[in-house]
Amino acid sequence: MRNMKYALAKVCILAGAAALTVSSATADIPIGLSYGSSGPYATISRASEVAFDLAIADINASGGINGEMLTAVKFDTGGDPKQAALAVRKLGKDDGALAIVGPFSSGEVRVAFPAGEREGIVQISNASTAPKMADKFSYAFRYTIGEFPQMVRVIKTLKGAGDLNKAVIVYGTDDFISKAVGLQIMAPLFEKFGVETASEPIGFSVAAFDLAPQVAQLKEMDIDYIGFGGIVPLAIRFVKEMRRQGIDTPIVGPGVLGDPLIIPGMGSDCEGCVLATYFWADRDDNTRAFSEKFNAAAKEVGIDRPFPHQVDASAYDAVLAIAQVMREHGITGDPSKLAEERTQIRDGLNTAELNGVIGKACFGETGDAKLPGYVMRLENGGWTLLSEHAAASCE
Repeated sequence: MRNMKYALAKVCILAGAAALTVSSATADIPIGLSYGSSGPYATISRASEVAFDLAIADINASGGINGEMLTAVKFDTGGDPKQAALAVRKLGKDDGALAIVGPFSSGEVRVAFPAGEREGIVQISNASTAPKMADKFSYAFRYTIGEFPQMVRVIKTLKGAGDLNKAVIVYGTDDFISKAVGLQIMAPLFEKFGVETASEPIGFSVAAFDLAPQVAQLKEMDIDYIGFGGIVPLAIRFVKEMRRQGIDTPIVGPGVLGDPLIIPGMGSDCEGCVLATYFWADRDDNTRAFSEKFNAAAKEVGIDRPFPHQVDASAYDAVLAIAQVMREHGITGDPSKLAEERTQIRDGLNTAELNGVIGKACFGETGDAKLPGYVMRLENGGWTLLSEHAAASCE
């Protein structure tokens, strides 16, 4: 058990900006959300807030936790790692949250997870996917699959079909997850699986206005795919410049590309692109029902998506996981038992068998959830399933 390996350090005092806190006088058990309604991940993170609120509403509608209602307490980090560390203190110390969903990005997780360990409060990130972010901390969890195993699934699928023999890697040089996917994940995996690379990885600044010089390097390259390290807004910019220059090679990537906004954002420009996701909205009646409910709630706050992002499903399931463990361990929300009940939640998550909208899941020794996976190709304005992968066992 991870919680037997690590001792808590003294709480450090963090200074920073103000937080947005939402509470209800009739609810009794506070659950925190560390997210960014502004900043580089705002378009994705704001939708995760919708899923978080939806989960709390669903749980309260079914009777709450052992007769007590959940309340949401929130902190807008703006995607800033320093603010993510402050969020732990604000939500944990000032708001008395029993657990926190978030923070969102891997850059934020790097500083928030150590802060959570010192505070003794569970954090479940719904979006961080850079390698080995939770394994050193007993209170840290991620309801996601790392980009490494997702990329393995993609490469095996395409290699098995004989479609991926030669590629080039493109990545953002000044974005944590982009650089990690490009250099730490794609580069070694292409080499391991015998994918020939046409050149050294091509880096670009995510803040660059003109991507023409980097795209021009791809001309005349005889390649099957472009391995793209970066989130979908970056991919949209890069692919549009590729098409402007007459380059029609599709991109390929792990879960970081698994954003439904890739469809309206690129349209036919990304025909043939391949990505990974652990949530498939059209998998069964349960996922379709969740998608319909989520889309309706999202539209009420001005967010329009073809279907939920995988990190939206993670935010929803993370709340369900916390609620399940609270019920199983008789959590009361009594302020005098705060530290004790936070530790009970941590210990319960380490052994719980979960079943949310993503499917059956559990947390492994690294703190990352073991989830199913789907490799998708963009075709005719939608996603076509190429391969399906069962979640790994926690036994």
